[in-house]
Amino acid sequence: MKKLIMAGLVALIPAAAVQASSESGKAWHGEGDLGYNKASGNSSSEALLAKLKLVYERARWTHSGQIEAINTSENDARSAESYTLRGKSDYAISDTYYGFGAFRYEDNRFSGYEYQASLTGGLGMHVIKTDVAQFDIEGGLGYRKSEVMDTGETFDEAILIGAARYYRTITETTRFESDVNIESGQDNTYVESVVGVKVKINASLALKVAYTVKHNTDVPNDTKNTDTLTSVGLNYSF
Repeated sequence: MKKLIMAGLVALIPAAAVQASSESGKAWHGEGDLGYNKASGNSSSEALLAKLKLVYERARWTHSGQIEAINTSENDARSAESYTLRGKSDYAISDTYYGFGAFRYEDNRFSGYEYQASLTGGLGMHVIKTDVAQFDIEGGLGYRKSEVMDTGETFDEAILIGAARYYRTITETTRFESDVNIESGQDNTYVESVVGVKVKINASLALKVAYTVKHNTDVPNDTKNTDTLTSVGLNYSF
């Protein structure tokens, strides 16, 4: 029941954002992903992925925020549960270069960490920016705080960050997307990679297939370094 309620809320937020945009005249846009599957029989499994991203553009500034929830279970036992909040502000220095500030907060119940939170800033470059393809790279510095789940021990460290994003329109209805983000500190290096393909159903709705990898180089005992998720669901752009 809780999962269905959350899915309903995620579905309603884009409609509210569109109405607010039309009333205020602001340059709001965004997208939401919703994937759910359930299998039963000799074994049972259930998985839910919900993601919402909002973007506001004005003059040289671009502000974005994203929330994400992942829940999976097998034979009535929870196998994955994570919640992520992100925010970012970009300032266009020129047509090619931009400065940015960003934060990430993640609560992954199966990563061995109670939470990981980072605050970062740096410079980015549009290597390719056309109607068909876009390729951006970023680099910078930041600060990260992590808490170990079992012991409550916290780690505070300076980090180096890097990111690369590549999007390409393959056909009129098909789009390829790839995002890689790296946070490297003395105690741990965190790498997140998302690769996906969207196929349009109509102007706003698309079918999306994605593969996500989250990797920590240093994790508590009896915890795996890498989490992966393959998702199939609907994408709604507004």
